Amino acid sequence: MSNVYELLLRHPTLFTANTTILGSEARFPAGWVDLLKQEQVHVATPDLQTAEAYQTSLSADRVQFGVPDIAAMSGRKVILLWPKAKAAGQALVSMLSHVTDNCYIVAANDAGGKSIGNAVKPFAESSTKIDSARHCSLWNVQLSKTDQAPNWLRFASSFKAGDLSFMTLPGVFGHGKLDRGTALLLEHVPAPAHGKLLDLGCGSGVIGLTMKARCNALDVTLTDVDAMALRSTELNSARLALETSIAASNGLKSVEGRFDYIFSNPPFHQGKRTDYEFAARLFQDAKRHLNRGGQLWIVANRHLAYEEWATEAFQNAKVMVQAEGFKLICASDGALL
Repeated sequence: MSNVYELLLRHPTLFTANTTILGSEARFPAGWVDLLKQEQVHVATPDLQTAEAYQTSLSADRVQFGVPDIAAMSGRKVILLWPKAKAAGQALVSMLSHVTDNCYIVAANDAGGKSIGNAVKPFAESSTKIDSARHCSLWNVQLSKTDQAPNWLRFASSFKAGDLSFMTLPGVFGHGKLDRGTALLLEHVPAPAHGKLLDLGCGSGVIGLTMKARCNALDVTLTDVDAMALRSTELNSARLALETSIAASNGLKSVEGRFDYIFSNPPFHQGKRTDYEFAARLFQDAKRHLNRGGQLWIVANRHLAYEEWATEAFQNAKVMVQAEGFKLICASDGALL
């Protein structure tokens, strides 16, 4: 259960039919969803897992999954769940200043909650901490009015991966730079000559799009749980003129069909804590999405014993490369190279 929601429950007068909860958090304390349902509060989230959690209780017209439509929040009371990426939070506040002069921001103290006032200073007339509990802080922010229309591309960053150029929107994994784990994979794993390839948890699409650029005959699908990542991937696919399939999925939950190759650089942090759930579930679920002899390639930090989990699900699993604190693991029921 999320402490930020427990803090907000101390302020029931914030919730009306004109309130929008903006952000990602899929764990709810008792009474939270009931309050939102009773007051007809709207939810906007770029996180599919959060959207799915709400959709079981709230009507579909009050849960928006996707890149946040800031213009649609004009005149509404917005409560922002501060994202773990400071750049994403600042981008949201900057764009909100075009459509409203006031918003509320809540965050865990160890995820920036104590310093919200400083983080939003470039976009705010003033900021006031109005409550602190459950190791979280709630702020009211009077925004500086701006005439700039909301546009996510103003906050995008670009980087090179080999001969290709990629852009990322704020909050996406690897924002503005090529992470070392993905670089290791691209350096040591050649593109397959043919077949179906899935880039799972694609971020800005670097792995799948690079493989497609290296071998156009590949049938490439890219998925992610984050709408900002999917939009980044869509933009990169269009910029690079690479034809791929792009879809939202919480892990392999919404993925259909089978593949010859699954590539993933899975997250292992959930906020401040180490999170093994995604990887553990991936090894078990991947088998039903791989063709006979298909391969699962995983990027992992060196200290994570993913290869041991892989051997529980696959006949063969091996660390293929180790360097710079990362390792590449290949798992298959067929032969490994």
